[in-house]
Amino acid sequence: MKKPLLLALCASFATVAACANAQMRITEFMYDGPDGEFVEFTNVGATAVDMSGWSFDDDSNAPGTVGLGAFGTVQPGESVLFTDSTAAAFRSAWNLCSGVKVIGGNTTGLGRADQINLYDAANQRVDRLTYNDQGIAGSIRTKDKSGWVSAAGLGQDAILQWTLSSLADVENSRASGGGAIGSPGRSERRQFDFDPCNTSAGTPVVTIDVANTTPRLDLAVNAAGAVAGTIGDATDPAAVAGIALNFSDSDGDAAALVVTASSSNATVVDSSGLLLSGSGATRTLRIVPQGVGYASITLRATDADNKTGSYVISYAASRSSIAAERHFTGASDASAAIVSGDHMLVADDEGQNLRLYPRDASGLAHNGFDFTAALALTDIDGGVPREVDIEGVARSGDLIYWTGSHSNKKDNGAARPNRQRVFATRLSGSGAATMLSYVARYDFLRADLVAWDSSNGHGLGANALGLAASAATGIAPERDDGFNIEGLAIAPDENGLFIAFRAPLLPTTQRTKALLVHATNLRSTIANAPAGGSSAAGSLSFAAPVEMDLGGRGIRDIVRGSDGEYLIVAGPTATATGVAPSDFRLYRWSGNAADAPQLLSVDLAGLAASGSIETIVNFDGAGATLLELLADSGDTVWYNDGVIAKDLPEPRQRKFVSGRLAVEIPAGNDRVFRDSFEAR
Repeated sequence: MKKPLLLALCASFATVAACANAQMRITEFMYDGPDGEFVEFTNVGATAVDMSGWSFDDDSNAPGTVGLGAFGTVQPGESVLFTDSTAAAFRSAWNLCSGVKVIGGNTTGLGRADQINLYDAANQRVDRLTYNDQGIAGSIRTKDKSGWVSAAGLGQDAILQWTLSSLADVENSRASGGGAIGSPGRSERRQFDFDPCNTSAGTPVVTIDVANTTPRLDLAVNAAGAVAGTIGDATDPAAVAGIALNFSDSDGDAAALVVTASSSNATVVDSSGLLLSGSGATRTLRIVPQGVGYASITLRATDADNKTGSYVISYAASRSSIAAERHFTGASDASAAIVSGDHMLVADDEGQNLRLYPRDASGLAHNGFDFTAALALTDIDGGVPREVDIEGVARSGDLIYWTGSHSNKKDNGAARPNRQRVFATRLSGSGAATMLSYVARYDFLRADLVAWDSSNGHGLGANALGLAASAATGIAPERDDGFNIEGLAIAPDENGLFIAFRAPLLPTTQRTKALLVHATNLRSTIANAPAGGSSAAGSLSFAAPVEMDLGGRGIRDIVRGSDGEYLIVAGPTATATGVAPSDFRLYRWSGNAADAPQLLSVDLAGLAASGSIETIVNFDGAGATLLELLADSGDTVWYNDGVIAKDLPEPRQRKFVSGRLAVEIPAGNDRVFRDSFEAR
């Protein structure tokens, strides 16, 4: 299957298009080892590569020195190996199946200081690696341990971007029979999954044509994959665009194959919902669901000798709660979003991936950006940083500000310091070409807020807001006396941001009003942070707190419109009195602390059936529009199996949703939101 949202691969390319066009690359090498030296080449692109006429050479730089045509056709995601050992001995030493392609007997050996050059059939060099641990300071020596390339180093001839293998590293490196360490035959730099062991001589082969299958689906090249669909969704990628397939038969004509598609569960997808078109070596399958649940969709190709090859799709179907609901897959806990043309950047509070989705088409993200490495996260679990719990976003020009919840752990109030981050990214491009780059961060918003309240910085009396008690270890964040930031908005002044709280509710004696705080210099504090770090604690200043009557609800999102006024999604805390867990409301607020928010007559119950409404995507101020909202569906059971979305073992079947409301916002105070969801 495609590497998660192209995050690992595309980091080294300027655009997603460039990433898709990349093909054969050097991904691992060992110049000296007990089982022989080797070079691994991986197809990191989306189309198969015929290696006829391709060649290898070392530092003599002569195309055609050693032919690589014996690799045949290399599928997307497939890694092939070149060694001075015999192919059989190399496979045995590394416990590789017969399907892993190995060319053995190389006599153009690698040295301790050498080059690896890969040439295509036109004798054009497509990749090079220059290495020399004695002459290039800080570089690796691959004696008895292989080296593997990072995403940033892929195709770059940059040995400092290579890492020495270690047992159970991110490449899943292991020991060979002779005691070498490496991971030959599989690279994390691949874009799509390929199983070389799922082959049998003379058996027809069914593969996914990933280059011609919509990127809103993500299927392994061969063997098996996973898909999520939605009943009645006009943009369901498997039902509308379909899955492109390739068929081949090494000892026969692909046009003579008998191709069938079947479903293991006719209540979810029956035969009428399996629409197979095309002929010969290329076909397209569309899957149209009829019911909620799971089914195994099996594609079979049978030849004249009655040999059968197959591909199995693990399929899951859900239904919509409202008309024109879009189902975005690959994540379930949508918590913040910002528009970029006809796409949107969406944060998931379960991780740091900022995913780029087309706004009007269900399915997977087209790209994604992960800034974990820049955020200095210190809270580690099993070698992996715990989540920042991104909950709010605000945009000013090309700068986008993201905030963690600054909360404790949900169930027991344990400390979660990684969540205490506000960071800025810079946006370039638009739509599918959107790119993000890291700018800076601030790590002490919560500490500054607590200190401001404790020292009576607001003039209401020391600890009037009770923030120290709310943030204390052991206090769950979603209680009405907890500490949980869920909204971020551009404030009217040049350097400020509004910090919006789901909890605590105020006053401390009644817990009925939502809290909003204006951090008057937060933007400039982030801009002035030292490179790669954060400004010191105590850098922030705050205006007087704003207490809002939102009917006993906290703030789940706040967005500033082009007219300078604000739209607020209000929702319950975990312990709010008299507010149902699914009772979300919309409010209009002038931005003036003296003005009360205005409750808008909008029915959000339909969208709330798909999750907690936490994100306003596209509020533009007064005028007619379709207001787009996202629901955090992490706790939603989609497939009638009792499993909530965030716990589904197959990430491609996790999903969150968007719904659109027809909105008419007249100028002035007479604003009415039409109380309906409308089909697009």
